[in-house]
Amino acid sequence: MSNSEKREDAGLLTFRQQLLFVIGFPGWVITGSIVSSIGIYFYLPPEGAGLQVLVSEEVFFGVLTAYGLARLIGGIVDSLADPFVGHYSDRSRSRWGRRRIFLIVGIVPMVFIPAALFFPPGEPQSFDTFLFLTIALAMYYIFFTVYVAPYLALIPEIAKTEKARVELSRLRSMVGGPIIMAYGVLWLAGIDFFKGQGMDATSAIQWVVILSCVFSFICCICPILAVDDSKFESVPSELDMRSALLTTMSNRPFMIYLFAQIVFVLGSSMSGPAIPYIARVILGRDEGFAAELGLAMLPGILIGFAVIHLVVAKIGTKRSLILTIFILGITMIPYGLLTPSTPGGPGDTLNLVVIVGLTAIKGLAIAGIMILPTVILGQLIDLDESNTGANRAAMYYGVQGLFTKWVYAASAAILSFLLAAYGRSAAEPLGVLLIGPVAGGLCLVGAILYAFYPEEEIRRRVDQLDRSQV
Repeated sequence: MSNSEKREDAGLLTFRQQLLFVIGFPGWVITGSIVSSIGIYFYLPPEGAGLQVLVSEEVFFGVLTAYGLARLIGGIVDSLADPFVGHYSDRSRSRWGRRRIFLIVGIVPMVFIPAALFFPPGEPQSFDTFLFLTIALAMYYIFFTVYVAPYLALIPEIAKTEKARVELSRLRSMVGGPIIMAYGVLWLAGIDFFKGQGMDATSAIQWVVILSCVFSFICCICPILAVDDSKFESVPSELDMRSALLTTMSNRPFMIYLFAQIVFVLGSSMSGPAIPYIARVILGRDEGFAAELGLAMLPGILIGFAVIHLVVAKIGTKRSLILTIFILGITMIPYGLLTPSTPGGPGDTLNLVVIVGLTAIKGLAIAGIMILPTVILGQLIDLDESNTGANRAAMYYGVQGLFTKWVYAASAAILSFLLAAYGRSAAEPLGVLLIGPVAGGLCLVGAILYAFYPEEEIRRRVDQLDRSQV
């Protein structure tokens, strides 16, 4: 057996394999950005974007728009798929690897269904367009789960200790984070570029999306080529579906973590899609400036990645996560106090200073948000493995998906409701202004809920169980 195979058998990878594994991360995150950030911009565009509104703006049931309902239905279908994917991945004995086989099945539809979203067959604001959007979103989210839940379940199998998980997650974020942040700038700049080449806004977005999907595919195939988990020493779960689900949900610390994560995700998921609306409505500028605005986070992001492991070593994983969520929440709330301006007009300088400054500070939180929830969930998976003797990582990620995937959809529904009900133009800006306070407030509540997570108790119980088995 080669040294590389021995390392794989021990649940460890060479640096090259780790690098290829983490390159998959920005691949699947970008598909989510296509669906959420570009999707809402395409179907429910701001005034002056040169795009047609493709779905009805009518608000029904008090809070839902057609776009919000489509996202919510897709999210519910996705959340129901999560525990099934997790359960069958945990029990799999495939010769291709119990995780890798799911990555192989999921990669093509996960990467290319998002492209189809931008070629709706029906007339604008018709029921056919709504139905197409709903079905396409549901299919995308199912295959997203097929790929992503087993991918995440590989992390505690590759990195066996909390320190190793922090380092692997840090590598994942240091490699993937800049790509993801750059993409948040480049899709906007890409639209601006293609429009400058004479394309209409619709064609410009379609080309950006197609190129994005090709790039995502290249990233997502890297973990499949790098990691053969059939060589790992991990014990498949023997629990049936009902027992596996009940055992996971009876884990009290896990449910505390999950509830905090739900509230945090509900707020934080509004941040990215809000950027082009803030640029157009509050600052009176185009997508090119929105792309430049995203760059303001870069210094903070670099500082965050450089120091996050030192902060965790000093104050612990839980406190570090609470701190980063608090920073994110605080920087979002002041957006609600701004008054829309035009370039060079009254209030423009103040708006620029406030928005660019808050965006820069927000960058400090990105590293912790990208790294630390995975580390905390790893603690809970360790405790479960010490108790049961089986690695059920995919079920934990599956149950997390069951409770959080619909939250991403609910966040999009809240965002589309604010924009449709309260306005997204300079004449009616309240919908855009409300995004910051609503999202930031939810983040702060999430930070408070994380304070109840019993991190020290978890570590003590894992240590006790490990010593008793020696």
